Amino acid sequence: MTRHELRQKLDQNGVHPGAYDLEKAQKDEVYCLEEHPTGWTFYYRERGIRRDERTFTSEHDACSAFLDAVLRDPTTRWSR
Repeated sequence: MTRHELRQKLDQNGVHPGAYDLEKAQKDEVYCLEEHPTGWTFYYRERGIRRDERTFTSEHDACSAFLDAVLRDPTTRWSR
């Protein structure tokens, strides 16, 4: 899975765009995914602090873990 495919899956599952950051926008209270020269980093940013940070060597693995975490969190969905 690529970041583009990840964004599509997030949209399809009704995840609010304000619940995640794929562009290094430095928002707080969001799930983040960043590309680095050595791989991909996934974490939750809360008050400027990275929580539960995990590093992956492949984009696919990072995107899969990101999607799983975001979908397990019911606060990421649009209010109905």
